[in-house]
Amino acid sequence: MEINYFGKPYSFTHVAALRRFGKKHKYVSMPTIGETIDAVIAKPDSISVIPIENTAGGIIHDTVDILCMEECLESDLIILEELELLVRLFLLSKKSIKLSQVKRIYSHEYALKRAEDWIKKHMPHTVDLEQIVSTSEAVHRIQKEKYSCAIASSEAARYYGLRKLKEITVEGKKNLTRFFVLGKNGNSKRRI
Repeated sequence: MEINYFGKPYSFTHVAALRRFGKKHKYVSMPTIGETIDAVIAKPDSISVIPIENTAGGIIHDTVDILCMEECLESDLIILEELELLVRLFLLSKKSIKLSQVKRIYSHEYALKRAEDWIKKHMPHTVDLEQIVSTSEAVHRIQKEKYSCAIASSEAARYYGLRKLKEITVEGKKNLTRFFVLGKNGNSKRRI
């Protein structure tokens, strides 16, 4: 089976898909949520995994907006299932550096929002926070920057050969992300 997912390899969407479906399938990385949804419309035998909600940031507005567009509503897409992933965030760097040396941190807006208090507490110096499309894109950004970090998954750290400087832990609510598995075949719980 072909599984389309949002982000580059080892984005949290990819990790959720791998945990649910295993490694025996063909995984196709998609740069945007819209392209991930378009992929399942174009290839009805495939499925797509997209993020829908995060406990730190709420509803993923891009996903909802696209699912409510006319082309999507007329496509007969169905939600095959909902996945849930307990998200653990790590501060990653290309090489081992001290927290006091970090000048910039890249990540998805929800990861940055979740980590905001942790960053203020552990890095009281000025750190530029740059919001980008996904945590896996953040990992790519730091490959060429000496004092930059990404907030991403431990799986991304392993895959890209990065250092885990610290786990970003926040007291209170668990950091859960929910994903929809979209398809055009199979049993649906509700229609889009």
